[in-house]
Amino acid sequence: MTIPDPEPTIEAMRAVVASLRSVTAGPGSTAKAVRKAIDSLTAQLSFVLADMDQTKAHEAEGASSIATWARRELGQDAGLTRQLVRNARTMTELPEVGEAALAGTIGERHVTAFTFSLKHIGEDQTHSLEVPLLTLATLTTPRELFAKIREVRAVAHPDALDEAWLAGMDKQDISLTRLPDGWFLTGHLGIETGTKLDIALRSWSVPRDAGDDRTPAERRMDGLDELLDSVLRNGLPADRGFRPNLRVTVTADQLKDIYAPTDQRPLLDLDATPIHLEGFGPVGRNFTGYLLCNAEVTPLLIDTVNGKVEVLDVGDSKRHATERQGIGISHRQHGQCANPGCHHPIGHIHHVIWWSHGGTTTLDTMLGLCRKLGVPPHEARSGGGA
Repeated sequence: MTIPDPEPTIEAMRAVVASLRSVTAGPGSTAKAVRKAIDSLTAQLSFVLADMDQTKAHEAEGASSIATWARRELGQDAGLTRQLVRNARTMTELPEVGEAALAGTIGERHVTAFTFSLKHIGEDQTHSLEVPLLTLATLTTPRELFAKIREVRAVAHPDALDEAWLAGMDKQDISLTRLPDGWFLTGHLGIETGTKLDIALRSWSVPRDAGDDRTPAERRMDGLDELLDSVLRNGLPADRGFRPNLRVTVTADQLKDIYAPTDQRPLLDLDATPIHLEGFGPVGRNFTGYLLCNAEVTPLLIDTVNGKVEVLDVGDSKRHATERQGIGISHRQHGQCANPGCHHPIGHIHHVIWWSHGGTTTLDTMLGLCRKLGVPPHEARSGGGA
């Protein structure tokens, strides 16, 4: 591997020194000079590492590979080292790309995009597109250049798209593994299914307002939770109106302890049962209280004889606000959370007094709260809310 003339890199470094010493150069021009020098130096480093790899110079220093040597001597990840070596070959194969990189006109990631093109579009096609792609590279980010090269690949090799689609269909699978703290999701989604999920998640997980301080991970999980809530709330077509749901089984004593917690430990015997989330297993008291905030509660009168459960009676379920009540409350509060000083949009409708404590489901006894706070002001101080 021939190491190119270092003059363009030296010139870029001189420009940085001059800009840093100048009392008139603005921070913008200095940043540009620094960036140009970094890109030029990185291109030179690619050629040096490729030459060491070709001549096996790293072996003289006790390293089995150039990646091992660079990790030890440069503190550089092996993946980056191998990419820089590939980029040096690309800059040799495409001289105009090499000149632009050495001049600091394009960066290392731009060169990586040309490396990708040589492999996935083809050498002949990339040579024919070198000039227009290089012009594009000087005007766009590496991400945008990659996007254009992928479009070119799709035009050049349309059959590969169908092959990828079929391959993805063959690998489609999804599974949930129950863990003590939740669920572990694994799987592979085909193009169509994955796109649907991506569109839905991006639509559901946008920031709610300028003050939304949730992390991207929190927004995605909230979006997925709302998406699933929508399905469970509206039912599935095949179910002919039956709505799938989360079902929690809790005894009257456990329910009482949720609403009025005590420090007394329960008496344990072999017939004692924890609060149970159907499809998952035992869950805690606080988690159950959270679920009850927007749940239907259906009382069951049961009798247990010799381990067998007999249902004696099923009472009516109790809900929070109806859809119309929710609209009325939102209008009354101008769509904003009822907590003082909070301007977040309403996310839940809550009873001012728990219905389990005698509260009624009327417009006068309910208010809307944001998802961030989630409990009425007076209940927030006492640790409750429903």
